[in-house]
Amino acid sequence: MATPIRIKRSAVPGKRPQVADLKVGELALNTYDAELLTLRDRSAIGIATEVVRLGAGVTVTNVIYVTEDGSDNNTGKKLGDAKATIAAAVGIASAGDVIRVSAGSYVENNPIKIPAQVSIVGDSLREVSVSPQNANQDLLHVAPGNYISEISFVGTLNSGKAVVAFEPEIKRYSTQSPYIRNCTNFIKNSIGMKIDGDHVLGPFKSMVTDSYTQYNSNGIGVSITNGGYGQLVSIFTINPDISIYTGDGGQCDLTNSNSSFGNFGLRSQGVGAQSFVGVVTESVTENSSEFKINLETPTLNISNAVYDNATGMTTITTTSNHNFNVGMGITLSGLGFTCDLGGSVYYYPDGDFGYVFNVDSVINSTSFVTNVGPSTVSHNYHSGGTVKTKVVRPFDGQVVYFDELYQTVDKIKITNGGSGYTTPPSITIGAPSEAWGIPATAVATLTAGVVTEINIVTSGRGYTSTPSISFSGGGGSSAAASMIMKPQYFVVDKATEISGGISTVTFTENVPFAVGVGSTVPFFKQSRILASSHSFEYIGSGTDLIQSLPSRGGVAIQDNEVDDLDGGLTIFTSTDQAGNFRIGDGVIINQQAGTITGTFYSKSLFSQMTPFILALGGD
Repeated sequence: MATPIRIKRSAVPGKRPQVADLKVGELALNTYDAELLTLRDRSAIGIATEVVRLGAGVTVTNVIYVTEDGSDNNTGKKLGDAKATIAAAVGIASAGDVIRVSAGSYVENNPIKIPAQVSIVGDSLREVSVSPQNANQDLLHVAPGNYISEISFVGTLNSGKAVVAFEPEIKRYSTQSPYIRNCTNFIKNSIGMKIDGDHVLGPFKSMVTDSYTQYNSNGIGVSITNGGYGQLVSIFTINPDISIYTGDGGQCDLTNSNSSFGNFGLRSQGVGAQSFVGVVTESVTENSSEFKINLETPTLNISNAVYDNATGMTTITTTSNHNFNVGMGITLSGLGFTCDLGGSVYYYPDGDFGYVFNVDSVINSTSFVTNVGPSTVSHNYHSGGTVKTKVVRPFDGQVVYFDELYQTVDKIKITNGGSGYTTPPSITIGAPSEAWGIPATAVATLTAGVVTEINIVTSGRGYTSTPSISFSGGGGSSAAASMIMKPQYFVVDKATEISGGISTVTFTENVPFAVGVGSTVPFFKQSRILASSHSFEYIGSGTDLIQSLPSRGGVAIQDNEVDDLDGGLTIFTSTDQAGNFRIGDGVIINQQAGTITGTFYSKSLFSQMTPFILALGGD
């Protein structure tokens, strides 16, 4: 129970009362201005009993307080001795500390670099607002085990800058994801959460979030790149340029979330760096999906390693050609170092932070740079060590091609609608160069004699370059269009354990050409969004908060709900503003029309269900 504080009436009318006696532990203060106690019930002053209890004077060693009327010169260890900024509290925080932010508005000298295992918890989402002082910098740089909740982010950031991101200058080894919960981002043009796998070490290049709302007009809700991963629950985006983005091998699970207005909903783009290369050991005929692939890679000896302990960057030299690519995972083992603390030889990695790292840059055929993490102590290479390409059992989420990367037609964009057409013109798309290839086909739609839409019927296969497209017939002239191509990767479905260097890998679709012994098979991590129960509302209507509204002329563009590019993949179930349900592009249930359509089939609900209902005796 808090020690009582007695407050006496002032002898002079209009003069503020004084504290007669205040005791906290052994501390005694006299004649202290009672207003500094921030009493909520000022009517208690002058009442005969005149006793108020104050629990804020007790020091809690692992809680740091921040209040709007605090001072950064304070200790932060008591509510009455609080810091004035989150940055100052973070500056004295260490693992296990909780920073409690009272209601108020805080302008912070960003980026705020949060130590590992530190939490920042606001009083209330609506009553705690944090804004960046420096628009050209990220706001918060998070570390393993951080927890941030009950805060609204406001103010200004330059386009591409993030509210929450990993620290790019110093990579830390992560064993636990930062967690953002019950926050709102109101900063235009910003990235609400940026998960860049190149800015963190270890297998957990991830962040976790629950109930993180993005009201960041023209920004990106969540961006996940370079092998990063996100576990995203209840992400709500309003008027962004892109709601959720994965690129360069970034992946995420997205559950019970919403994309409202804005330009694009979910976008997956491209693949990550080449992980490793396999070799086909048995020839297969066309339309096969199962392949025996040799995944053995050589172990290389290391002759030198120059380590920068401040950044963790290490330049490694091998005794033979390494054949590494930037972004590739590598396994290091047995490098001997000496340090300033003693003459003994220490071997690294020691397993505490794993053995797998990424190639940051390639200097030449025998030298490359990787980041093994910073240290407070300098180290000098002594001798030994090996390195090899990190190979894992192939998994769903990886893609490959065989010898050459072929293309299919992804989109056709009208560059000139032409004029005078009375019937849709015929569209001719150039043939692929491969004998097993199939030409793409498409049909045109007219509006008032002008070509206004082109629908792809078949995407074709076997293209090595962009084919030609031409229009003929229909009574008009001058229609023209351009082609956007998509690389044709094959997606891993399953694989056997690697035994003797060999794994039998099964792909989700048949390979339409014969593959011979010795064919090379590069493996990549695919950029991917797995979204379940996602809601799209007026996607494509723009980033202006007012003009995107239907009542102000905003128009939805369904093609912008999911926008996969360059081999990226979004797997989703969704509903839109009309209540129409989609399972990817394969099944679309239109409630208003009562139809099921999609690339899998096109059936009428009435023609399919009525006989069944009648058989049951229904109306």
